[in-house]
Amino acid sequence: MNILDARHLGSTLTLVAALLVQVGCMGAEDADAQGSAVALDRTTMALTTLELGSVNGTYGAGCRGHVGASWSLEIALGAPLDNDPLSVVLNDADCALTLTSLHTDVAGPTGIMVAVPPLVLTTTYAAAASSFGEFYANAKLSSALFADDFVLTVLFSDDPALATAANTASLASVLATAVTSGAVAAPDYTLNVDGLAVLTDAGDVVQSVTGTATLTEVLVPGQQYVVVDATGLYTYAAIDAAFLAGVPAALTPTIPAAAFTLVGATLTGGTTVRTLIIANTDAGDGVASYQAFEVTFYPAP
Repeated sequence: MNILDARHLGSTLTLVAALLVQVGCMGAEDADAQGSAVALDRTTMALTTLELGSVNGTYGAGCRGHVGASWSLEIALGAPLDNDPLSVVLNDADCALTLTSLHTDVAGPTGIMVAVPPLVLTTTYAAAASSFGEFYANAKLSSALFADDFVLTVLFSDDPALATAANTASLASVLATAVTSGAVAAPDYTLNVDGLAVLTDAGDVVQSVTGTATLTEVLVPGQQYVVVDATGLYTYAAIDAAFLAGVPAALTPTIPAAAFTLVGATLTGGTTVRTLIIANTDAGDGVASYQAFEVTFYPAP
């Protein structure tokens, strides 16, 4: 072996040793559960604050790989973020997250609304909403185990009572029926109940109802309506009797939430039903035809 060969061999051994050291130091990367955010608007009046764009928060001391860091999530699609997007190491159940502010669609620090106090996030809403200046908000996680991707829900309102642990949003379905008498045509409307905000406690008991249900006339107008606590009104006799037993109100394009008399009702098993009856009454002989909307209210999923 000549000197040149010995030097070459030495270099080769050094290179192999370096590669072994590098391979030996190589570690696995953490898999992450990714967060996303949705907002539930429970305002009862217009806010001067613009739309919510994103949510900001901090990682707790138990959050692997994120200790002391801040995070953000978009609420509005494409909203700019103040920090890196929220993610938690998969199955890191010891990671505690805190919501510290909401960012409106106003760019820069001016648009940041600070939470007072900050919201420590769990899978239920906090007992009391936090103040964000002009409005109040509460928040919860879909899961705090972080075994998969998760959702942060932000509930906000101008009324702090509508953004508490005792309130969740309910759902409703609508079934329409029309009955006629003689030559009087039945009213013809569509009903949209999406404008009703029905909030329940943990036992699915209704705490408050706000907003309105909206009627859209299709062909035949009506003049009066009643809302009754009844189901199964599918015949003329049943609908007519229920209408006459009620206290009719003048029909307008919106039906106020209070007309459904839901406060105190328990929304368990889809058994809470209110029927909106619209009457088209002949001005001459008083004969009426009806359209009935059976609205079933369900607890929040």
